[in-house]
Formats: sequence, structure tokens, C-alpha cells
Amino acid sequence: MKSSFDDLTDRIYNNDREYGPADQIRVAKIIGLAGKNNRVLDVGCYNGFLSKKILDKGNEVFGLDIAKEALKKASLLGIKTKQADLEDKFPFSSGFFDVVVAAEIIEHLKDTDSFLKEIYRVLKPEGYLVLSTSNLVSFGRRIMYLLGKDGYHEASFSYPPKAAGHLRYFNKDLLLGLIKKHNFKISLFTSDTVNFSFNIHSSLRSVKLAEIFPTLGRSLIVKAKK
Repeated sequence: MKSSFDDLTDRIYNNDREYGPADQIRVAKIIGLAGKNNRVLDVGCYNGFLSKKILDKGNEVFGLDIAKEALKKASLLGIKTKQADLEDKFPFSSGFFDVVVAAEIIEHLKDTDSFLKEIYRVLKPEGYLVLSTSNLVSFGRRIMYLLGKDGYHEASFSYPPKAAGHLRYFNKDLLLGLIKKHNFKISLFTSDTVNFSFNIHSSLRSVKLAEIFPTLGRSLIVKAKK
């Protein structure tokens, strides 16, 4: 029998209706920041959707996730997969990767300190972390709060019905402060889109505004150097 978490991940990764244009913009930025000809670790890779796009840019890509069945799908795409709890020690030697990608993962974790320590450990000297997470104070959420509505906080993995399983919520200062605490140097802070509608498929959005005012963007995207 599937758990609420299994249902959640299936909905996020396998249902196109849950994957809107803003997500595609975010993914494109992450792929660009991961670069080319690097050894890359995609933490929380699930079925390899993002990993394969990074692989196609000429990178050697490893995927790490706790979901065994999803990892089988990632392996079929050419991803070198390993199963592990992301809050435990990663099954890789120190200084093994040029880049670690952590896309929409940190908000799902309890032990974010252990997570960032392990990323730092497995990166080569001067390697890069590329991380993204939802913005607690995006333009859309600010409007919702002003209207007295909830900004997509969650009571459980199943409620509200479109819950994404977030345990942590970040704004720019909180996220960058945490990353700096773990000895990373911030190289770039950006966002994907500023949305003017609560509908993720709406065309009422601006990529340019997200570049100028990333603190209003839907997602927080960071590149940080070891």
C-alpha cells in the first residue's frame, strides 16, 4: 500500500499538470549552473528527470535518493545511482564531485545541517553547490497573506490536497545565512519567475523581474563555492 509520501512524490514527478512553465524555467537555470564536463551529484534525484538533463550536457552524473523504485528508473537513463537517506552520511568519498545539485530538496529535510555538511564534504576544493527551494515570501505569497489566505503551508503530506511535503520554509536571508554557516561562499543568487497569478500554468509571470528582484521570485536559486 502506498504511503502519503509515495503519493506525494508520484504527483510531483509524474503528473505534468503539477509541472508548470515556471518549473521549466527553474530547471533550465539549474542545468546552466551545473555546467558541462563535470562530475555531478544530484541529491534527491528521484526518477532522474533532472539528472538526465544534466547528463545530456556532457556531465558524469550520479544520483542519490531514498526511493528504491524511482532509482531504478533513473538508472535506465544512464544515471549512476545510489540509495541512501539524505540526512545520513553520503556513500561517496570526500572531494569526489565538482558540483552537487540540490533542487527542491532542502525544504523536505529535518536535519539540514547534516545535509549541507555532507555536500561540503563530497565536493572537491572550489567545487560548487547549486541549490533551489521555494521562496516563503514570493510576490504571490505576499499577496495571499495580505488577503488573509494561506501561502501554501502544509499540515501533513496529504493536507491540503496539493501539499508538497515541505518541512522547512526559506527566504533569501535565512537560506544564504544557513549556507554561509556551513562555510560556503555565495557566488550567485537568483530566481526563476515572479508570478502574478496563483495558477502555476498562468502566463502572468516575469522572468526579467525575477532577475532584477529575486527576493520576489517563486524560487530561491543559489550557486555557492566550497
